[in-house]
Amino acid sequence: MVTMGELPAVGISYTYDLATPIGLVRLYAGDTDAGKLNAAGGDRTRTDSEITALLSENGGDVRLAAAVLLEAKAAEYAQQAVSEAQGQLRQDYRQRSARMLEVAQEIRSGVLGPILQSEASGGPAFSMESGDETDMRGW
Repeated sequence: MVTMGELPAVGISYTYDLATPIGLVRLYAGDTDAGKLNAAGGDRTRTDSEITALLSENGGDVRLAAAVLLEAKAAEYAQQAVSEAQGQLRQDYRQRSARMLEVAQEIRSGVLGPILQSEASGGPAFSMESGDETDMRGW
């Protein structure tokens, strides 16, 4: 768990704790760099307050909040909509925006993230008991 708490000069709160909805949104959206709280554009890490608002707007669903966060980052990259080059180095913000939107869509469709969050059937998700049809010792 990483906690910066309230930064006295600017009142910015940042928490990365996977036991919390805010931490899970950060995990799914890749919004985990506390050093970028004051960065500009899509590179900026969101504050706890911003993520709390996204969670509130999306019924507490961490994946939907992460998707919206990525869409917001994509919009910021699209506003920059430039391709910068300096020697051999190139930064194309248009590509970053498109990729952020792709990842947001993948999150919305449930493609990314843990395969199993709960045991809906009531039984174990996987068993290694001898004689069980899921016994993998012979593989």
